[in-house]
Amino acid sequence: MLYKIFPLGELITMKKIITILIALIFSMSFMMTTACEKKTDYTVGILQLVRHSALDAANNGFQKELNKLMKEAGKTVKYDNKNASGDKTTTKTMADVLVSKNVDLILAIATPAAQAVAAATDTIPVLFTAVTDAVAADLVDSNENPKYNVSGTSDLNPIDMQVELITRLVPGVKKIAVMYNTAEQNSRIQVQLVKNKCAELNIQVVDKGISDQNNIEATFLSLPSDVEAIYIPTDNMLANAKDNVHIKNKAGKKLPIVCGEIGMNDGCGVATYGIDYYKLGQQTAQMAFDILVNGADISKMPVELQKEYLFSVNQAIADEINFTIPQAVMDEASK
Repeated sequence: MLYKIFPLGELITMKKIITILIALIFSMSFMMTTACEKKTDYTVGILQLVRHSALDAANNGFQKELNKLMKEAGKTVKYDNKNASGDKTTTKTMADVLVSKNVDLILAIATPAAQAVAAATDTIPVLFTAVTDAVAADLVDSNENPKYNVSGTSDLNPIDMQVELITRLVPGVKKIAVMYNTAEQNSRIQVQLVKNKCAELNIQVVDKGISDQNNIEATFLSLPSDVEAIYIPTDNMLANAKDNVHIKNKAGKKLPIVCGEIGMNDGCGVATYGIDYYKLGQQTAQMAFDILVNGADISKMPVELQKEYLFSVNQAIADEINFTIPQAVMDEASK
């Protein structure tokens, strides 16, 4: 058996090399392990402006879809839900509370909620939904390139289609009224779009801004006798008072109402093309998942619109106000 004898100096050098190699292996192993250890538990804060069917549907759609996506990815999510009951001061306070908890992401439902949260943080990702015009609300730099820590989904409804629907419900219509909360920026934007479309169709618009739910009856009583229909945008105050709107309409002029969204139409309208807020919430959940799990940069995520609209006819409401929905409209609803 042959043996090779190494000088002591060479042995010491080899030991150093082996020691360095072992250290490098352990270091690389640690770095790889650390890189593979990804966050698995998330907390999402939710601030909803007020409770009504549309905003509730958006909230439910968001949570159920995000729960599903997280489960499929082997992760968990919990929610810190806040509802401001339509109060501006409460909205700001609740936004500050969610930010102080350093949650992973905040969902703001409706424009005032989104504005309050966006003002409270420039670091936590903020997604909004049920916001009509994010640019006009100073939430994003542009819909295509938000630029800041805020993006989300818009509930801009198909106003041109809705106004044209009024012309089919009331052939030859010459004058309509628009009812909305003057304090809601979303509503003011939609009303201007309605006026623009009506101008194209030579339809006069009677502006009936309302500052308080208690003024609904007085607003109906003040309508000119030649108003033939009413349009109500996706207005949070009137959505919350939709049953009262129907009661006052039924007791008074019995005019056909076209609403900005399906939930309101169920309470006081005869027909509409509208947003599916549950699906809008689901769409927002996909954005949240991309941010939380896939590392998407919210400042580069374009504001999204709903891709499809629902057509809804409310025969029960039509019957209660003795309004006959034209057969062509009924035929479209049955397709």
